[in-house]
Amino acid sequence: MFSGFTRYIFVQAAGPFLLASLALTGIIWLTQALRLLDVIIGQGQSAGTYFLLTLLSIPSLLTLILPISLFIGVLYALHRLYSDSELVVMFSSGISRWGIARPFLFLCGVVSLVVFALSTYIAPAGLREVKSRLYEIRTDFASALIREGAFNTPINGLTVYVRERKPDGTIMGILVHDNRDPAKPVTYMAETGTLVSSNSRPRLIMFNGNIQRANKSDGGDSLSLLYFDKYTYDLSQFASNPTERYYEGRERYLWDLIWPASDDIYARNYRNRLTTEAHDRIAGILYSFMFGFIALASLLSAEFNRRGYAARLAIAAVLALGARLFSLTLYNATVSYPSAAVLMYLFPAAVCGLCAAHISGVKFDRWFTWVLILVRRPVRGEA
Repeated sequence: MFSGFTRYIFVQAAGPFLLASLALTGIIWLTQALRLLDVIIGQGQSAGTYFLLTLLSIPSLLTLILPISLFIGVLYALHRLYSDSELVVMFSSGISRWGIARPFLFLCGVVSLVVFALSTYIAPAGLREVKSRLYEIRTDFASALIREGAFNTPINGLTVYVRERKPDGTIMGILVHDNRDPAKPVTYMAETGTLVSSNSRPRLIMFNGNIQRANKSDGGDSLSLLYFDKYTYDLSQFASNPTERYYEGRERYLWDLIWPASDDIYARNYRNRLTTEAHDRIAGILYSFMFGFIALASLLSAEFNRRGYAARLAIAAVLALGARLFSLTLYNATVSYPSAAVLMYLFPAAVCGLCAAHISGVKFDRWFTWVLILVRRPVRGEA
């Protein structure tokens, strides 16, 4: 399918691209993981749940990381080929600039397809799962309440303590003190127990314990003690009412952004934002090519220089950063002005066209020189 030359150039760019993707993913993954850490610790979840949630958010990060990694990989590969004088030999053997650019552009196409697949289905599916699990964690009042070796106070006047919670779900050493009514406090103590859920209502079933009821009303102070073999304590009375769930733009599949359901209240209220998100995902196919063309234009048109290409690399980085920031500006503008959506496609396409012209040998510096001459030329009739 590929010639040896094409395969060699492709491998030279694919290796740095993969390394840059892994490095950037690890860095950004740590920042995202810290956001979930407070929720997991506060709700008493396991480390496995924590890592699963952070892994599910990685596909959405890759849609942003992969085009940047591609830019880094192409720049690195071209700089290495120049430093080893391989490009000089290729040019001397009659290979054109586009012959060298072809393997890089093929890599851009592969990355574009991967990004589109991620943004269309995989990334929204991961974010939906994260939101669903976080909802279950936040509403799992009972699991947060039953934490071993700690006095938990979920609401004012209620204190729960368990000595140990075994892997099979058995709870050892239970104490529940209900002081919501200071005049009639109640204390439940049991040797063992278990947590069950029936009809989405959590219940604590206690075995071999007692109930101590104090009565401080009417100036008196009495205590009643009741022993039991089994007692069921309803925990759902302390749980907060579930809130209605809805999916935001990043959590929706592409077809849900373009054709939302007729009864979707969120889509009716934020129609422009969802439409802009759809345009951004489709235009994202061009971002990989935009970054790739900027990297190719910065070095392929350069002449051999023993001093290196630091200035060209810096200019390429500034141009790539500016192009991405301008794309984000267009995104925000399209939310307010939907007619600006066409610019989300025209801008990356225009950047690719200008870079392609520069690779073909068009000298834009001459154009800028003529523009400056025309601007500075005095108008006839002026003194």
